[in-house]
Amino acid sequence: MALIKRGEVYHVRTQVAGVLIAKSTKTKNKRIAEQLEAKWISEIHSEVVVAKRMPITVEKAIEEFLLSRRGTAGHVNAENKLQMFSALAKLKLHEVKAADVQSIAFQLLNDEGYAISTVNTAIIYWNAVQNFCTKSNYTAGPKIKRFKGQTGRVRFLSDDEVMLLLAKLNPQNDDYREKRRAQDNLDFTVALLHTGARDREIADLKLNQIDIANNTITIHRSKGGTDTTLKMSNALSEMIKRRIAEADKPLDGLLLHGRAGNGCLFPERAKARYNNEYLGKACAKIGLKDVNLHTLRHTFACKMLRAGISIVEVQHLLGHRNLGSTMCYAHMIPNLTADRAAQVLNA
Repeated sequence: MALIKRGEVYHVRTQVAGVLIAKSTKTKNKRIAEQLEAKWISEIHSEVVVAKRMPITVEKAIEEFLLSRRGTAGHVNAENKLQMFSALAKLKLHEVKAADVQSIAFQLLNDEGYAISTVNTAIIYWNAVQNFCTKSNYTAGPKIKRFKGQTGRVRFLSDDEVMLLLAKLNPQNDDYREKRRAQDNLDFTVALLHTGARDREIADLKLNQIDIANNTITIHRSKGGTDTTLKMSNALSEMIKRRIAEADKPLDGLLLHGRAGNGCLFPERAKARYNNEYLGKACAKIGLKDVNLHTLRHTFACKMLRAGISIVEVQHLLGHRNLGSTMCYAHMIPNLTADRAAQVLNA
């Protein structure tokens, strides 16, 4: 037995079959600490000695899982989704509790505004990592169930709601003390509304994906879909030029060569995790419900369909590999077709 008292709390430090156990019991009660020590030793003995499975960290398990999938169609998507569990990276998989994984999933859904389908895909990959570890003779972590979401029509913003939202996000409002952060939020929202891109695709957008001379922007798809080059709208082009002009570091050669450097348009958001609660707070103040960052992608798609662009063309604009992914907007088409038919008959 190797209980060590540090301050008032007992810590366990011992080895079982070559596996080091070094962790805090988080208690000053020696009897409880001894029970925890016995439990941890028993768990390691069962896995390593009896089942012949070796402990592995979350980070290493994900790394080996992705290596096994390299070259497959879903490799990029798996890598992006599993980054969502980066907070658990240094933990051993057998130390992770189901509640830890569920907490991250709930945070992605409720605080960061990810769609249910996106979070469920992340959960699928998490569970796949556990299966991989079991087959590879590593100790696996907990698997969790996917969320049950609504299967009805997608939520999108009307033109009036978009105007209301953009007005609320205006950094000149008295609500905002940090004008630069407020401007960044507004610009990010405009970029999503005018490209239909996923929030991570815009957060990671590099300046060399923007062609000022030809007024185009290329979106690299995070889900392994087809990269898309779009013509920039006036609002998007003006916003990008302003951000480049106001950047802390000059971007040499931008106007001369027509392309910018390798930095990001939204450098702060290019970090692994970024607080995107601004949208939910703004929507709550103006009475918009069920809105998150993915709603802006839905809004772009529905706006294109309402303007008469075909669903196949919208598939291309969104970068979907399969038309089936775009068909969630199909409920828009019958109404538009009926309206056009009536216009023909009334002409």
